[in-house]
Order: sequence, then structure tokens, then C-alpha cells
Amino acid sequence: MYPATIKGILLCAALALFVLPRGHAGELTLATWNLEHLNDTVGEGCVPRTQADYAALAGQIEALDADVVAFQEVENEAAARRVFPAGRWDIAFSTRPFTGAGPPCYDRPEARLNHQGTGFAIRGGLEWRRHADLEDIAAGSRNYRWGTDVTVTLDGRDLRLLSVHLASGCWGEGEDRSARRQRTCATLREQFDELGEWVAERRSEGSAYVLLGDFNRRLAVPRDWGWRALAPRSTRLSLLTAGIETACDPQFTEFVDHLVANPAAAGMLVPGSIREAPRLGPHPDHCAVAATFLLE
Repeated sequence: MYPATIKGILLCAALALFVLPRGHAGELTLATWNLEHLNDTVGEGCVPRTQADYAALAGQIEALDADVVAFQEVENEAAARRVFPAGRWDIAFSTRPFTGAGPPCYDRPEARLNHQGTGFAIRGGLEWRRHADLEDIAAGSRNYRWGTDVTVTLDGRDLRLLSVHLASGCWGEGEDRSARRQRTCATLREQFDELGEWVAERRSEGSAYVLLGDFNRRLAVPRDWGWRALAPRSTRLSLLTAGIETACDPQFTEFVDHLVANPAAAGMLVPGSIREAPRLGPHPDHCAVAATFLLE
């Protein structure tokens, strides 16, 4: 997609700006990244990529220096392995049934929208276990993504993680008022209700947890209904992306990719560690967001 020389410059810039030294024992860095139609085959899908493109993405993932990456919009585990190589990463991929080729791509009508899955890449050697996917978040439709649910353990401390990718098209107040967005917004409300149920279950367990992913909603906007649905007064959650400016996509001035932590997890957050990765050329339209937690 880009000349090799430009790829090299972009990758070096990402490494220079974003690589942080490994912290002391007990630190766990989490990231979330919608990888924008990451397919397993060179040249296919809504965002066709060359081998060099996969290499550039893999390089920026290493620049994140994260221990766990919640990913979204990935076709299958083979696609994930394009940028999270075996031996260095474990993969927990959503068990949502494969949907096959879908409707035409928005700006490439000759291509088809492929299956989109959520999941986690977890650095090799880190202890973790899998929970059942959050299937109900699909709102009864085969076209919406399931949530991937894992617990990681570091120095004897557990942190529950949920990777999500919610319905697109109801990003804020403007869409709420649009008649043609009514159905999408209703679906998104249902998905937030299901997330609220998951949160309630974790509260009853006393778990420390973080929700990560593409919420497709500007939750940091004051009085947003999405945030109120997810975090009513009875639930004290922290929106870690609040108050941070995003420079990833000029179309958006507010994050739609978020990290949300309950009090137990927010208390582990390393101050000043929340950061957005630099943009890698004109694609993808999402950038990774990362934060570091101290589990001790």
C-alpha cells in the first residue's frame, strides 16, 4: 500500500515515539487496536494489504511494547498470526461462527466484507485463561461481533479483560437525532445493556476488570447515554480515554476506542501511562490505545 521507503520511515518514527522501556515486576501494559479489516490473504478484503503492510503493522505492535493487545476487525486466527507471530504471542480468538463473504466494501465495491472477529494477543509466558465469549452482545444477529473474555494473572493477581467491537453508525448526538440511524442506535443501546449485565456480574464477583475495544461511541462527551448505560450511578467505572485528545483520524475529535476500568483495576493504573500510538500512514483509521497497570 505504501512504498518501502515510506514504510521504513513510518515504522522508525513509530518506534522512536512510542517504545517505552520495560517497567519493573508487576507491570502489565494493555492495548486495544481495531486493525481495520485485517485479512489472512495478501491483497484481499476491504483493506487489501501487501506483505510489507503486514510487516509494518507487526513492527508497530512491537513498538507498543504491550503485554496484552485486545484486537478487533480481524478475519480469523490466521490473520492475527500475520502480525502476532506464534512463539511470541498466544491468541484468544472469538468463537463466533464464521460468516463468510458479506456485502460489498464501502469504497471497494468489487471486494466483499469479510468476517470480523474480536480477540486478544497475549505475550508468551504470561498466565491467562479463557472464559466463554459474550455472545449476547451480538443482539441476536449473526452480523455483530461477540466479546472475547479472558483473565490474565501476574504475580498472583488476576485482571479480567473483555475485548469488544460494537455496532457502527451511532457515534454521538448527531446520529441519535437521525431517522436513518434509528435502527443502528437501537442496536447499540441493546449492546450497551448487555455490557451492563456483564459489568454487574463482575461486580458481584468482586473482580478487577477492564473493557477494551471499539465501542463506536464517543463516550467521553458529557451526558452521553452510552456512558450512562454502561456506568450508572450505582457502578463506579473509569473511562481511561476521557480528557485525552485523539490525533488518529481527522474525522473524529473524540475517541471511539476505549479502555474502561472498574475501581479495583483503575486503582492499579500507572499515572500518565495512557497513550495513543502514532498513525501508520493513511491506514488504519483506528490507532492503538494503551495503558499500564501495576498488579501487586
